[in-house]
Amino acid sequence: MMNSLKMNRRRFLGVSGGALAAATLGSGLGQLRAAKSEEDLSRFQKRGKKEYIASNCAMCVNKCGIIGEVIDGKLHKINPNPEHLKSRGMLCAKGNAGASLPYSPERLKKPLLRTGKRGEGKWKEISWEEAYRHVAQNLARLKQKYKNRSSVAFASTEGLQEEFFYYLVSGFGSLNTVRHPTLCLSTNIQGWSSVYGVYPDADLQNAEFVVMIGSDRAQSFITPDSVDFQRFKPKGQTLVYLDPRFTETAAKADKWFAVKPRTDMAFTLAMLYVILEEELYDKTFAKRELHGFERFREHVFANGYTPEWAESKCEIPADEIRWTARQFARHAPRSVIYPGRRSSFYAHEVYFRQTCAMLTAICGCWDVKGGIVPKSSVPLSSHTPLFPFFYDVKERVDKEAVGIVKKVVPSVVDCPLVGTGLPEDSCAFLSERDGSWITFREAVLHDEPYPVRGFVCFKQNPLQSVPNTAKTLQMLEKMEFICVIEQQMSDTAWYADLVLPHSTYLESWDPCHALSGIWPVVVARQPVIQPLFNTRTMFEISRGILTEMLKIPELWDDVEAEALEDFKKTVMQEILEQPIQKYMQHQLKDYPGGYERILEKGVLVPSQKPNYGKTRQNGFRFKTKTGKIELFNERFHKRGLDPMPSYCEPLRPQKEGEYRFLVGRTAWHTHSSTQNIPHLWEIMKENAVWINTAEAARLGIHDGQYCRVTSKVGQQTLKAYVTEKIRPDAVYYVNGWGRLSPGMSLVYKKGGSEAEILEDTMDSISGSAAMHETYVTIEKA
Repeated sequence: MMNSLKMNRRRFLGVSGGALAAATLGSGLGQLRAAKSEEDLSRFQKRGKKEYIASNCAMCVNKCGIIGEVIDGKLHKINPNPEHLKSRGMLCAKGNAGASLPYSPERLKKPLLRTGKRGEGKWKEISWEEAYRHVAQNLARLKQKYKNRSSVAFASTEGLQEEFFYYLVSGFGSLNTVRHPTLCLSTNIQGWSSVYGVYPDADLQNAEFVVMIGSDRAQSFITPDSVDFQRFKPKGQTLVYLDPRFTETAAKADKWFAVKPRTDMAFTLAMLYVILEEELYDKTFAKRELHGFERFREHVFANGYTPEWAESKCEIPADEIRWTARQFARHAPRSVIYPGRRSSFYAHEVYFRQTCAMLTAICGCWDVKGGIVPKSSVPLSSHTPLFPFFYDVKERVDKEAVGIVKKVVPSVVDCPLVGTGLPEDSCAFLSERDGSWITFREAVLHDEPYPVRGFVCFKQNPLQSVPNTAKTLQMLEKMEFICVIEQQMSDTAWYADLVLPHSTYLESWDPCHALSGIWPVVVARQPVIQPLFNTRTMFEISRGILTEMLKIPELWDDVEAEALEDFKKTVMQEILEQPIQKYMQHQLKDYPGGYERILEKGVLVPSQKPNYGKTRQNGFRFKTKTGKIELFNERFHKRGLDPMPSYCEPLRPQKEGEYRFLVGRTAWHTHSSTQNIPHLWEIMKENAVWINTAEAARLGIHDGQYCRVTSKVGQQTLKAYVTEKIRPDAVYYVNGWGRLSPGMSLVYKKGGSEAEILEDTMDSISGSAAMHETYVTIEKA
């Protein structure tokens, strides 16, 4: 039992670590913006040899506002942007360290063509014209050889230039695309959307009672949430935090519960039981807005999801569960179960997220100040590129691979919530463009339903991000052509045939992008400095490759002549062959002066006031099958899935001597992309495996001693961090180390890789990799 690891904020006032201490925060935020400094940086005017240029960070997904301080054409430092409403005038350690990226001696500078074996590290520099031709010729060769454009797969991660990567994808015509969401938050999206039809935000700045489960917002930054819950929360806000580890967020919480891994759902189901049994829910809201309320209430009672039952699962005292439920209902509607942005942890994750959404629904904590709020956005004018219809193209492999996936991925066959499989696809609700990395890789490895032999990858590093590196290497070995577009020699780039160097975000014009949320804004990028080397942006790369493709008749023999001419006109002539600034101006054409303002200020803020209550108006229809907030999900029911959440037992029991492996983040790194930056490397030179003090003593492992962590799929050797801050039945280390690429010299073969030991289990509704379903053993090295 881990009741002794329950901690009260008053007992740990001195235990913080302050992840945001590494951040630069504008002082005195008025109207949620930082006050201007004496130099009035918001004007960004030249001052002699010094100039200030507004842009937006790309060191993680947040796109925080930055101001580059440039002296004689060289970037001197990066400042936070006091005008940027979403980032609250904040700049973290990663954002500050970004100033060194353009000057890194290990950044990619010219196109590189492999001359030796893959992974051997033998390259020759070629011109961009040669590189473009090489890509176009290989795409044409594969298309002709397999009579199927989907024989080439395309992978990418989010970013402002990603839309131009999809110009290349759509110009070639493959349907096999895989993005990052099934390694990230797609289960969150599916779970919350199953109730509300959308994936909402939490109003942490105004909430009175907050429950966070596994979302370490004090270290894994999401703006404005990471700032609001620490700096701008209302007086008296209560934070309850569940995590098997004592994290930075746990240190800032009023109560921390060391929940037993994989049992979070028992806690939320028991909260629902208490609120329903004691009739603490919002009766008026339930009657007006909730579909399936009575059936769901009967479901909860019939299954006996009492706090005492939950205590036997999650090892959190029943009295504490009751207290949390009652406080949640008492403070409603200004109560939130934090939707979070984190990896998918378990094979039943969608249903767990569904219970979180249901808690906010029955208490009426929806679309109100201090509650859960649907995202607002800023509409931008879109372009209308016309891509051809291709005849030589087959359906994507991860929708056809259900037979293979049933054999190799435990979640599909063993999870009792899903049963023996899914009615149609290997994933019940697969987003077409996002794909499912786990099912996609299995399909490629088994050549089901057809061979995939080309791989074009834009700034994604699947060798470090997808569980089970050995399988990802096997997948890459099957490829006849691999092209990687990157800024650094990542592990995946190291195994490529052709590497195209992408400009850093500080050298790039990037299109406008609306950041949705409670406080929506529009961001874009302009060069803070001119490109230092022979690099290009994805806008330029797509233009170059597509131009070469148009010179190869065999690439267009399955396209109608009229469709090809439309493509040349609307994609090439009107968009890619024009300056990107024209593209940006079109995006902002409905905002007079918007383009000029976004260059001057770095951000467009239509309104500083949140818009609460629009979905509470009479006649509003939610994006669900019934148009109501659904506690009984009709889409799930139609697809043969359980329409209401039921507790799911582990796929298999934990054996003696095994530890559940946990993943997580740290404040100064983003996934596997920043570990080779010297300023951040100085903070953390290698990772270490967290192991509970008692367990370490039993195993004879001392703090700082090297040990071996072994799973069913791999083994890593790294230092031990012996601590009381983790449960005895779990271990943890942060992602990003144990690199395979010598081009990442600071972290090459240093520390341990998560991907090399994680098993490839998944949530079969969303297709997401389940990152916490791996057991490991530990021994002295």
